[in-house]
Amino acid sequence: MGITDNPSIARRGFMGALAGLAIARELVGEGDTARAAAVDSANGSVNFGRHSLRFVDLTHKLTRDFNFNATSPRISMESVDGSGVAVGMKMHRLSLIEHTGTHIDAPSHFGDAYKSLGDIGVSDLITPLAVIDISEKAANDRNAQLEPDDVLAWERKHGRLPQGCCVAMHSGWDPIAQTARNKTAGQFASPGFSVEAARMLVESRQVKGIAVDAMTIDAGPNVPSYPVHQFWLRSGRWGIEGLTNLKSVPPVGALLIVGVAPIAEATGMPVRAIALF
Repeated sequence: MGITDNPSIARRGFMGALAGLAIARELVGEGDTARAAAVDSANGSVNFGRHSLRFVDLTHKLTRDFNFNATSPRISMESVDGSGVAVGMKMHRLSLIEHTGTHIDAPSHFGDAYKSLGDIGVSDLITPLAVIDISEKAANDRNAQLEPDDVLAWERKHGRLPQGCCVAMHSGWDPIAQTARNKTAGQFASPGFSVEAARMLVESRQVKGIAVDAMTIDAGPNVPSYPVHQFWLRSGRWGIEGLTNLKSVPPVGALLIVGVAPIAEATGMPVRAIALF
C-alpha cells in the first residue's frame, strides 16, 4: 500500500505521514517502545505500534569501485590525526569529485547563473516518487531512452504524474558491471531520458526532479553533448544519477527523501536517497 491511497499523493497525506513519524511515541503504549523502534537493515519497515512504513534504500555504497578511471580517481581517503588519537579516535580526509556514486546534479552543474546545491531547499528534496520501468527496453538496447510514450503509458495505468514529483527511470542498470562492459567494448552506452521526455516533463508536467539508475540522465548517444543535462538543469531542476533498488519501489505511492548537505557553491554531491511508502 502506498503512503496514501490517492495516486495524486496530496500534500495533506504526506504531511500527515510525516507528522505520524514525529509523534510515534504517542501512538504506542509504554511496553511497545522497543518494538516501535525496530527497523530492518537496508530494505524493510519501521513500525509504530499498529502503524508502519516500508522503506527502500536507493543508494549504492560509495566505494572505490566508482573510480572508473584509475588515473583520475573520483574518491580517495587518507588518515589524519585528531585530538583524540590517544584514546582511539580515527579520522579521514575525504577527497571526491562531487558527481560520484549515487549523487545529485544541482542546476549549477551546467552554469554559474543557476542554483548551487546549497541553494536547494529541503522542500524540493522531499517529493512524491514516480517510477517508470523501461527495463525491458534496456535489456534489448543498452542506449534505451525514456520517451514521452513511456510517460503516457505510465499515466494510463496510474493517473497523472503527482504534482511536484521526481520521475525515476528504472532500467535495471548496474553501474559497476556496465562500466566494465563499456571499457571492454570500447564504446560508451547507457540508458537515459530523451530530450523530448525532459521537455514534456518541464512544459506540461509539474515535476521537480528526474532520476536514473544509470550514471547519467543522458542516454549514451547524447554523451558528451549532454542535451538533457543542459535543458533540465538550466530549467532550475535537479537530477539524481546512480540510484539502485528501484525494482523494490511501487510505481506510485512512495515518498522520496534526498539526504544531502547544503554545501554552498557545490554543483552536486553524493546523496542518501530513501523511498518511504
